[in-house]
Amino acid sequence: MENQEEVYEKVYGIIADIAECDVKDLSPDTDLSNEMGVTSLMGLEVLVELERNFEVSLDEEILIKMTTPKDIVAILNEELAN
Repeated sequence: MENQEEVYEKVYGIIADIAECDVKDLSPDTDLSNEMGVTSLMGLEVLVELERNFEVSLDEEILIKMTTPKDIVAILNEELAN
C-alpha cells in the first residue's frame, strides 16, 4: 500500500486536474467547494478518477463527505484497508 504522502500527492493531482488549479494551492484542509470552486459534477469526476487510480469502488453518497483532501484521503484509507 502507498504511504500517506503518495496518497495525498495522487489526490492533489486529481483535484488540480479537474478543478484546473495548481497543486501548490492545495493543502489537507483546503475547502474544495468554497476555495477551489469544485462543483458536484467535478466531484463526480474526482470520484471516478479516485476509483481508477486507487482501484477502489466508491459510493456516490460519500461525495458529501469529500469536502477537503484530508477527507478524501481518510475515505481512501478506509476503502484500501478493507
